Amino acid sequence: MKLGKEIKLDLLDNYKTKIGTVNNKESKSLYINLCAWGELEELDDTLNYEYFLSNLRKKIKQKLNNNLDQDLYYNNKYIVDLDMRTSGLSVEKRSFMSCEITLYQKRQYPLNKPKIIDSTKSIIYDVVNNCLENNSVFTFHKRKK
Repeated sequence: MKLGKEIKLDLLDNYKTKIGTVNNKESKSLYINLCAWGELEELDDTLNYEYFLSNLRKKIKQKLNNNLDQDLYYNNKYIVDLDMRTSGLSVEKRSFMSCEITLYQKRQYPLNKPKIIDSTKSIIYDVVNNCLENNSVFTFHKRKK
């Protein structure tokens, strides 16, 4: 019997978004997945892109610390996995970016509860608007071309 569940959310023009859980019957954790293709504004040889992405990941974690719903999630237990290859970055081609946020629930609500869907939508909008879109290095797109 399949216990996992995934819901695709078509929330943003430039990002593919989905939420899911490994076990929907006893949902101790859930994940939020954001995917996009990052395009460099301009190539800057003086900028350390690894350091930039590390700071971006830290910024996402700070947003989660300040804005997680204390009734639903543990605010000190989450994982942020931001993955984007910096080797071969160029202005001519887009690079794939994936951000997965794993949250641990205090109560084991199923994924399709309106309370869970609304809180994850809020987290997605917050992360995208305040972290991913608010940078001068990359512009993100839903598709590679």
